[in-house]
Amino acid sequence: MTAVGAPQTRPWRLLAPALVMLALLAPNLGWIWQAWTSSPLDAWGWAFLLLGMLWWLLVLDLVPPAAPKRVLDPAGWSPLALFAVAGVLGLVLDVRVAQAAAALGIGWAAAWLLLGGRLALLLAPALVLGLLALPTTGYLLQLGWTAAVGWLAPAAGLAAGAAGVMLLKAGVALTALAAGLLLGGLARRGRLPALRAATTAYAAAAAVAMLGLVAALNPPGFGPALLLAEDEWAFGPWLGAEIPVSPAERRLFADSRKLSKRLYSTRDGQRVSVLLVESDDVHDLHTPEYCLSGSGWSLLRDAPLTAADGPALAFGDAIPAAGALTAVRGGQRLAGVYWFGSDTRSTDDLAGLRLQRRLSDGPWRMILVTAVGDGDQRPEPALRRFVRDAPWLAGES
Repeated sequence: MTAVGAPQTRPWRLLAPALVMLALLAPNLGWIWQAWTSSPLDAWGWAFLLLGMLWWLLVLDLVPPAAPKRVLDPAGWSPLALFAVAGVLGLVLDVRVAQAAAALGIGWAAAWLLLGGRLALLLAPALVLGLLALPTTGYLLQLGWTAAVGWLAPAAGLAAGAAGVMLLKAGVALTALAAGLLLGGLARRGRLPALRAATTAYAAAAAVAMLGLVAALNPPGFGPALLLAEDEWAFGPWLGAEIPVSPAERRLFADSRKLSKRLYSTRDGQRVSVLLVESDDVHDLHTPEYCLSGSGWSLLRDAPLTAADGPALAFGDAIPAAGALTAVRGGQRLAGVYWFGSDTRSTDDLAGLRLQRRLSDGPWRMILVTAVGDGDQRPEPALRRFVRDAPWLAGES
């Protein structure tokens, strides 16, 4: 990429997009920093943000924008509107990652408006890197990858689905940078076309339609609340004891009002652990993948309980809307079941619970029941046995 020999644009046009981005991102900087320092899935977010900033500065240094023919590039209005809608929804529904993503997107769209579409395309890798820096995006990538592998290649799902979050993030980052270099080569040869307003409007409409379709096809499911009787330490063949939570779990749930972990075992060697997190703020809860990844586990499966799981996991009369997961670590295999909820309902969909939290009162809880098998020993029998024997208490109706 070489400098363009055209009249230079005014300095304020170069600074305005970054200032807009920073101003909109400011309310969520504390949340982002806390996630970087406490969540194992987001620990290297700062590195992606730094890389994105370096790419942004590199593009502006090597490809200084020429003085625009128009005050604003009309093709930039559609991406600006798209991210603005995402930001408004994030504010209304109190979804922090949506607010932060919208802040980055609005700043990038402002660069499109002020500096032109060609330069905005060259800056797109910086936007992708910024999104990778945000908390929760790594978890969403892992879920999407696991679901895609399970759908396209079920036979390879166990091996491919175990890809770590950092590996997925690195793959997306390298792809974005490679695309940026390709676009830079086209710009150097004068072959990078300027997108028309109609093209960006169609693309924004297609993105909205796709997101709406995904949301419509995956509504959150809710079931009755279910709790484990905390005053019963011995039942059936099981004997329970309180055990310390891991440092990763303590950091992750530092703001919760209650954090406890129990280990239940039988005389024939079966063991099951139960993690309970309780908080007055639903945002203090996190999906089990955050806990497991902090202990070195790689996710293979995370899906709602299906009809096939029902007979195997016999909770009794009250069956929670739970999720089932499988993970691996070295030669160990983990099987688990988990749910979130309040005193009145349960769900495996934490995002859905956050969106509909106004329909229930707290406190909010996460219950995670896991069993681990070594070598040829599978954990599923212990998990099924514990779920069948445990003293479950139905919540309020």
